[in-house]
Amino acid sequence: MSSANPGLAYEDTPPLSAPLRFFLTAPLFGIAAGFLLLADADLLVSRWTPGALAAVHLFAAGFMLQVMLGALLQILPVAVGASFPAPLPVATVTHALVGAGAASLAYGLGAGSPNAIIAGGVLLAGGLVTFLAASLLALLRAAPAHGASRTPRDLRLALVALTLTTVLGVVLAFALVRGLPVPFPLPTLVDLHAVWAWLGWGGLLLAATSWVVVPMFQITPAYPARFTRLWAPLTLSVLSLWSAGLLADLDLTVTVLGSLLLVLAGGFAFQTLRLQRNTRRSTPDAPFRAFRLSMFALIGSLVALLLSLFHDAQQWPVLAGVLVLHGTFAGAITAMLYKIVPFLTWLHLTQARVRAPNMKKLLPDNLIRGQIVVHKFALGVLFLAVFVPVLTPLAGILVVIEFGWLLLNLLHAVREWHRAVHA
Repeated sequence: MSSANPGLAYEDTPPLSAPLRFFLTAPLFGIAAGFLLLADADLLVSRWTPGALAAVHLFAAGFMLQVMLGALLQILPVAVGASFPAPLPVATVTHALVGAGAASLAYGLGAGSPNAIIAGGVLLAGGLVTFLAASLLALLRAAPAHGASRTPRDLRLALVALTLTTVLGVVLAFALVRGLPVPFPLPTLVDLHAVWAWLGWGGLLLAATSWVVVPMFQITPAYPARFTRLWAPLTLSVLSLWSAGLLADLDLTVTVLGSLLLVLAGGFAFQTLRLQRNTRRSTPDAPFRAFRLSMFALIGSLVALLLSLFHDAQQWPVLAGVLVLHGTFAGAITAMLYKIVPFLTWLHLTQARVRAPNMKKLLPDNLIRGQIVVHKFALGVLFLAVFVPVLTPLAGILVVIEFGWLLLNLLHAVREWHRAVHA
């Protein structure tokens, strides 16, 4: 165990290439989404345009899912004691299937290709089943969790939500393309799939990771024990009741519970911002500011979703999607990558008894600051493009630059690691 972080077993960390392959390919999906925005000025007119569906899945099933799976390969052994039985084979199979599946699904949705949609759904499901089966085996073999940290429990809840999200996605693919009979309207299943992916899978994983990463890397106080004890189970319970109300077509119940979900998500954002105000850092760095921006974007997305409950203009759900996917998740994930990747390269050098450079040398601040500035501009132009579609291609150019720069920065850390190994 680490003396600095007694709840983290760094000796159980998997081989560096296991999570790193996910981190390095994830920005490619962001670049692809940027080119899609550049090519289609009407992409943000509605959440139902083919381009919008393709871009959403490039972000969610491509960029976000790649990083999240890579992070879980690292976090489950270190934070939960759940070591994968064969981390490199699991990483290889999952990475190949999920990457190919996300690309195929996005292409199928954008181009209207039924075969590509089905192939993408099957490949994604295969990759996720492989990962979930390995995770379940690792969790069954892990010792019971002790201590105050709620991260182990909440990671398990996030995996449950990922399972349901995967099932809903596969059902939707076959219902849409092959006419699979389902007892509920397709828009209802789409909403279920989207909300479980957003708050069930993505939200729970972001929170479970934040319980550790925010105090550790941003030098803040710990999240309040009562908050971390209640937030994830309460969110999952309300989400389950909301889903039941949606399937039963209980409009008032759906509205009330949906509003409660927004309050819970907002509570996480405000609690994180409160901790950041109490940081012991004398000068917050670029990843700190990027993570703070992601929390403000989350609050903005909740306002847009609340407006969409009472106003049927198509811009509100599109704006919510921009703020959730690019503002919240892309922003928070980028901030975490800038801490996790240099730390992992430094950790593996140290464990190999190689003289490790300072983490600031592995990934200098000036490279990070420039990329974060582009991220902020891209988010601002995307926000405006929802209401002024002519700006969509400009947003696309900025998104391409943003994710291309992110990839180059991560490769810089890898090159420094490689140089230290062979020094």
